[in-house]
Amino acid sequence: MSIVKRHLAEQEERLALIEEICIDKGALILDAATDEVYFSANDAAYKNAYVTVFQAWANGIIKGTAEQVFDATKSILED
Repeated sequence: MSIVKRHLAEQEERLALIEEICIDKGALILDAATDEVYFSANDAAYKNAYVTVFQAWANGIIKGTAEQVFDATKSILED
C-alpha cells in the first residue's frame, strides 16, 4: 500500500471512530431512519466528546498525532 493510500485509510478510520464517539456522547445525533447525522445543541456533550476522543487517542485506540486528532474532531463537530 502506498504512503498516500495508507494515510487516507488512517484518516478515514480516525474520522469514523471520532464520529462514533461524538454520537455516543450526544454531541452528534444519528437519525436511524435516514442515517443522517445532526449537530446537538448540548455544549457539555461537545466537551465530553473532546475529552473522550483524546482519552481514546491516549489509549492508542485512535491513531495519529494530537494535532490530527484535534483537527478531525473539530471538523466533525464544526462542519
